[in-house]
Amino acid sequence: MKRRTARQLVRLLSDIRHAVHCSTLRAAATNRAMALASAERDADAAGASEESTEAARESRQDKPARSGS
Repeated sequence: MKRRTARQLVRLLSDIRHAVHCSTLRAAATNRAMALASAERDADAAGASEESTEAARESRQDKPARSGS
């Protein structure tokens, strides 16, 4: 194996630290994006259920009342 100078080893260590830092940032960004997408999906589902409930309530109000005679 080729001997490395101290300068090369310091540079290699710096590159390794930088790569670890970048992968940590990418992982954090990915986790945050997944959490936001999940929250958005839940909000859309809640909004859709509220809209369907409101639409059903409005359709019942639009129907004329039936007389009992």
